[in-house]
Amino acid sequence: MTKKCIFLIFCLTALFGADQNCEEYFESKKAQLELQTKEFDEARQSLEAYKASFEALQKERMDALVKKEAEVNATLAQIQSLKDQNAKLLEEQQKILNSINKKTEGRVKEIYSQMKDTAIADVLSQMDAEDASKIMFSLDSRKISGVLSKMDPKKASELTLLLKNLDNNKTH
Repeated sequence: MTKKCIFLIFCLTALFGADQNCEEYFESKKAQLELQTKEFDEARQSLEAYKASFEALQKERMDALVKKEAEVNATLAQIQSLKDQNAKLLEEQQKILNSINKKTEGRVKEIYSQMKDTAIADVLSQMDAEDASKIMFSLDSRKISGVLSKMDPKKASELTLLLKNLDNNKTH
């Protein structure tokens, strides 16, 4: 009996001792798993924070890029508007200049048409050849021939060549 009791105590001790070792083992593994889970959660949170900060930075840069693009487009539109305004002003000024030139030419033609050929020849001989040829070009051909006949032959030939060039330019 004593042997049986000792054996029974031994078996119970072994049985209870093994349960205690298993329980300690499982508790230790549970603690390790909880620690790993906590580390994974921290890493996940850190990665999500990095992702959020990266996305915010990308959005900020994209907003800045869109703003710059809008500014560039506004500047281009303003430049185009100014270019259009300048073209209109240039066209208007050209019309005014043409009108003034026509009135001046008409007036000059009227004045010189009423002068005698000798007086015209004297005045034009004193002028620059180009300006004189432009004035003569505005006159009737009969008046031109009369004026050229009253001029110094050298000056008359120079004006004749210039008149020829003016005539060629007008016909082309």
